[in-house]
Amino acid sequence: MLTIRYKREVFGYMARLLLLICLICVVVALASNAVSAMVRAAQDSKALAQELSAPHRGMVMERISYTALILLMLGVTSGLLGGL
Repeated sequence: MLTIRYKREVFGYMARLLLLICLICVVVALASNAVSAMVRAAQDSKALAQELSAPHRGMVMERISYTALILLMLGVTSGLLGGL
């Protein structure tokens, strides 16, 4: 028969293991979101750079500035630019 102390130790280790697994899942999800955002930003900036040669530059510059603003806000809110 298991003693109460042994049960607490086993369940304590299992809880820590479960929390570690959850933490790893969160870190992987955040990393994948960051990579996805960077890839999308690179694709958008490439498409916008190709449109710079168009005669209506004002609209393109507006799109670039909004894209940069969104990336800046994402970086600040996620703690990448604002410090942890």
